[in-house]
Amino acid sequence: MKIYSLIISTFLNLAGSLIAQNYIWPTNTGHYLSSSFGEYRSGHFHSGIDIKTNYRTGYPVFAIANGYVWRVRTSSTGYGKAVYLKLDDGNLAVFGHLDEFNPFLNAYIKAEQLLQKRYHTDIYFKENEFRVFRGDTIAFTGETGTKHPHLHFEIRDRNNCLINPLNTNLKITDYTIPTIKAIAVVPITAVSRINGLPTVQTFQANYIHKKLFTVSDTIHVSGPIGIEIKTHDTVRGVPNFYNPYGIRLIVDDSLYFHVQYDSFDFAETHLVKIDRDFQLAQWGLGNFNRLWFSDYSKNLRFYSQSPGNGIINLEQGHHAIVIEVYDRYMNTSTVTFSVISTSPFEPILNHVDISDNSITIVFDADITDSISVRAQLVSQEGVFQNIVSVDSVFNDSTNLFVRIVEPLPVPGAILNLVLSSAEGDRSYPFFFNPTPSVQMNLTPPQITFIHNPNTFLCRASFIRVPECIPGFFVQTLSDFIELPVYASCPATYTSGAIPLSWFDTIIAFEWRYNRSPENILRTPVNFSVVTPNNRINSSSPDKILSVTFFNDSVYDTLVTWINHTSMNGNTTVSIISDLYTIFPLEQPLKSDILLEIQIPPGFENIKNIGLYQLDDNEWNFLGNQIDPERSTLSAYTGKFGSVALINDFNAPTISDIFPGNGGRFRSADISYLSAIVIDDLSGIKDDLSITVLLDDRPIYVEYNAPKDHIRYKVAGSLTAGQHSLKITVTDQANNSTTKSSVFTVY
Repeated sequence: MKIYSLIISTFLNLAGSLIAQNYIWPTNTGHYLSSSFGEYRSGHFHSGIDIKTNYRTGYPVFAIANGYVWRVRTSSTGYGKAVYLKLDDGNLAVFGHLDEFNPFLNAYIKAEQLLQKRYHTDIYFKENEFRVFRGDTIAFTGETGTKHPHLHFEIRDRNNCLINPLNTNLKITDYTIPTIKAIAVVPITAVSRINGLPTVQTFQANYIHKKLFTVSDTIHVSGPIGIEIKTHDTVRGVPNFYNPYGIRLIVDDSLYFHVQYDSFDFAETHLVKIDRDFQLAQWGLGNFNRLWFSDYSKNLRFYSQSPGNGIINLEQGHHAIVIEVYDRYMNTSTVTFSVISTSPFEPILNHVDISDNSITIVFDADITDSISVRAQLVSQEGVFQNIVSVDSVFNDSTNLFVRIVEPLPVPGAILNLVLSSAEGDRSYPFFFNPTPSVQMNLTPPQITFIHNPNTFLCRASFIRVPECIPGFFVQTLSDFIELPVYASCPATYTSGAIPLSWFDTIIAFEWRYNRSPENILRTPVNFSVVTPNNRINSSSPDKILSVTFFNDSVYDTLVTWINHTSMNGNTTVSIISDLYTIFPLEQPLKSDILLEIQIPPGFENIKNIGLYQLDDNEWNFLGNQIDPERSTLSAYTGKFGSVALINDFNAPTISDIFPGNGGRFRSADISYLSAIVIDDLSGIKDDLSITVLLDDRPIYVEYNAPKDHIRYKVAGSLTAGQHSLKITVTDQANNSTTKSSVFTVY
């Protein structure tokens, strides 16, 4: 096909332009990777490749070509110790997580640390001030700024754009095809449906043979949709999973979308939050690559070969979908599946009549055209129990009647009635509880919200199955609007999609359920609409927490709201406020939002308090900027979630000091002074929070924050006799710990 010749031509042109370099592999540990280019990281794309170093440090790091040292950096996080080389071809090579620099650079760094009186340095050199030549040892591999030994390696072009290092002459050995785990189909608009539902649906992919995967389900859709894929690449004999190099989406033999991870700009790196499906990841379903985008301002250069934005709006009928996933060496896997595009099929329930010996279900007449009806008994969880015979199906000019006279012998059993279209390609389930509990009317459902990319859904989960399909209504300033509801199981119902444009006029949502009497659960809507390029403020219902969204805080229009719950004191930390949860949890922020919370009246010990966010059951310190005049504390966060004010009165711990207190050591055995420094709540901000005195003289120790480790390389050797080591660590809540070790060297 023509599209394939075009793709191959583009690929070969790219390869030809980059392969002219004659780089050497940056270290001698072997050509095995732990991470590939363009992989998902929290808030950014992985900007290089991570080269395995056999779980060890100390391998030489080579200049891959002639050039000069442009920048050297030491940090407790990020790249740790890093060297940046400007190559004579105009590219920039970056080497991160180093253990040590070569002796010349080490001496230069030590002098700068003494001058700045801290470990952190960031030094730029003049052009050609420190020349290096291909094969020179510039440093040694390590684990600074990270938890595990490896070499992070990048190549940037003369415009500081990241390029895939494997697009140069640098190669790895790879004959293994990528693995395809699942696909997701996403509703793009309020009228979109996937298998009759307005929610994203996922489908397992199964391996067939010879690079071919398939999705066995035939997927019914209506309206615009997006396709996503859960996939990863592997290399035989290596346990790591890698990002694929490229993915193509083909619909009915036409290329709809193409992503290839060749290059990106640092200004684009935040778009990883929409290149991958943030919502599915938040739901614990894994990492799905999006094969669509809704706004051309989000058109990454990764998509430069794509003919469009990938959004699919199909004519009615059968369609063949093919997704090809390939690695850098064009080992390719293919998944195929069918999509049937149909008109919406949403029968409308009118009412239900239940007597001692029959049940009659009445539907509106607009679905009376050729349909089939089947009935069965299911459990409260929707598990099949028994077939039920339908006594009669008939209609008059206004209604369709379905009558069941067979007794329902199992108390608590749920009647499941399924209406199907004449073609049999669309079905719609209804659940009825013929014997509802009296207690049913006293227990309201639990309400949750689903924020899709362009729509909003309300879900009601009942403790017991209601008598009949509940109704969902949106109250606006001028009207009550009833939306369809969809049953995912007998006790859980989801509303139809609510367009985000409605929220400027919505007052409340109502769920109406059961019939005698009808119950109404009313949820006032105190939501705020946030749009790109606009600044707004949102507050919690009690006005204690204020959230400021800036012009660039969101990618797309969002509906946001804040819930708060009282803390019962059964926590391991001292929480001094309510817990405030900022929604929607399943959508990403483009940039930080500002939180401002009132300090509880009468609370005097404010120097130890801070605002914290709960993330994976751990409290992360956000900040503690206090405004004493307004009695508020403020901080920034880059994600939605739960926050609270916490009083941190526990000081950091210092342990595993080497040389240990009271010990006797040979001078030759002391190459490093070291210790473990840990703070379990507010944390240690940076190297300035750690002071170390050796024999009452300050030394500037290397701090590796991910490993809670400090160390200092001894220049030469310690003299014989007694020495003292004094370490003081201060956390971000102003708690300090000091610990000393007095030891003898012989």
